[in-house]
Amino acid sequence: MPSWMEVFTAAPEYEEHPQPTFSCGEGKCILLRPSEAKTIGIKQCWKETGGDPNDIIGSWQICNNELKKKFRETEALPGDLIQAWHGTGNANIAPICCNGFDPNKRERGLYGDGDYFASDPKVAKFYCKSGSFVLLCNLHFLENEKQQKWIEEKGYYVMNMNTNEGTVRMQALPVQLVQIKEFDPKTPEEKELHQALERTKEGISQRGVLQSLQWGAQKPNVIHKDDAPLPNENITHMHFGWLNPQYSHEKLIKSVQDHFRRHNLSMEEIIVDHNGLRQGVFIKLSKEITPSTFATLRELRYEGHKVSLLNFIPRPISTTCPKLRKGYCRGWNLRGHHDWTAACWYEHPPEIIFPTCGYTRKILSEPAKLSAIVKQLKESVPNATDIVVESIVNEDLNRRYSDWKKYLQQKHPHMQELELWHGTSKEVLDSILTRGFQPPSDTNASPDCPNFIPGTSTTHCSNHCSYCVEPHNHNMCHMYGLGVYFADSAKKSQRYCKSEGRYSQLLCTVNLGSPCLIRGNLIKQDAMHHLSSCVCPEDYLDRVVQPYNQTTRHETYHVDGLGMKGHRAGLSVINSEYVIFAPSHAVAKYVVTYSA
Repeated sequence: MPSWMEVFTAAPEYEEHPQPTFSCGEGKCILLRPSEAKTIGIKQCWKETGGDPNDIIGSWQICNNELKKKFRETEALPGDLIQAWHGTGNANIAPICCNGFDPNKRERGLYGDGDYFASDPKVAKFYCKSGSFVLLCNLHFLENEKQQKWIEEKGYYVMNMNTNEGTVRMQALPVQLVQIKEFDPKTPEEKELHQALERTKEGISQRGVLQSLQWGAQKPNVIHKDDAPLPNENITHMHFGWLNPQYSHEKLIKSVQDHFRRHNLSMEEIIVDHNGLRQGVFIKLSKEITPSTFATLRELRYEGHKVSLLNFIPRPISTTCPKLRKGYCRGWNLRGHHDWTAACWYEHPPEIIFPTCGYTRKILSEPAKLSAIVKQLKESVPNATDIVVESIVNEDLNRRYSDWKKYLQQKHPHMQELELWHGTSKEVLDSILTRGFQPPSDTNASPDCPNFIPGTSTTHCSNHCSYCVEPHNHNMCHMYGLGVYFADSAKKSQRYCKSEGRYSQLLCTVNLGSPCLIRGNLIKQDAMHHLSSCVCPEDYLDRVVQPYNQTTRHETYHVDGLGMKGHRAGLSVINSEYVIFAPSHAVAKYVVTYSA
């Protein structure tokens, strides 16, 4: 049996400013020092479930791929996901993180055999006794399972994970380790755990790891191994890359100008394009060039290397977008009114972008999850009455979400997944349940369009629509870009339900990947309105609290609420919100209808 210090050994992450990870067995991550955005999230969860966030001294994300794999097998069975707290002694922390909950080490409780979890962190804190830590766990409550119990008067979840076949089913996954007291280790195991936790404070640069894996991250290179076909018409817009990854923006632009100078190429605009550690540029020409001139330019070597020069046609193209082979193209509904590089002018068939998926919608009767949702709602809407919760199952959208989650788990071992609220009109709500979330367009919806949905400001059509052509400008909306917005407060999202008295909101599972934290004021109200992806926000804010990771980049924004006293109207928000830019980052799980 290895010592716990052997179990917690350092492993790399693909980050420019990484948190050191710890591994279990053969490279399976265990403890990760979270980013500031995730630290805010765990404190918010502690507060919303009844605790005082000032109790928290530190926190670590638990990432054990073996336990996750077993838990996913259970997740495939019908049931509901619940988060709950578990208090235990210091000596039990490392074994639970590495091996999960052991039925042989349980003490029989008042409500029968099983592992006990609490909806309120204060209860879990009590059961720590002299211990220093509380575990936040994901529980999977199975339908019609008699060996699991919800003790409503105590707020206990009792999970007996033994099956009739004599095996142990993984229904409880530890996901966060929260420190609530100073840790004074006494036993050898506790001392080794303490040393392991201290080591997470060390910084290890792993920039070189991604450089060795990413095409074009070490030196200039082509984007595709095969050149795209030559155009048969004159060209005004191009993409050039991958270029020197070591250059600053200024030096990169100068290198491009010098590269094309001898061909008297007049460039109106050069925009730097980042992809991981790779760099390229979008070029807008002052005068169009012929296909033969383009062919000549494409043969030029950049600093002795062959790189790709691709034509970019800013108008409809009658060819299906190649990005749809991988499932999604963000530029399908963008015309480039504010950023011409964001638009994609290929065909995007509606049956691929908008799959019409059947779904089931039934009243939630499982008492444990129902109680958790009602408690979460009343935390911010205490006057909510006549509450009805319906569970939603859309198999196709669930599969897309699951596939995207697997990708993000490979990219970010410490990805963040939350349960968040989304408020919208009844018409759009029905569309979301069928088609999923779609980031908004940069173009207004035309009332004359056959696809017009009342209550929407931006079009649901592609950029090929002949009706919807007017630019969508800032109107106290989309403060942090053209994304889909979620809130951890039901009261905040209720404002967007566009109804009076009786409200219907969506409670969603949202995978934020590695969110970029925003805490501060915009330099002007429409500074970020035009953004269609999660880019570095430092040019749009009065201050930056988290360096933007240019290595693995971020997929989403976590906008930290500054409260009534800290925020400035139109430049920051009172309550936190979360912004995604791709449909598969979120899936609706429940419709919560209530009077208030």
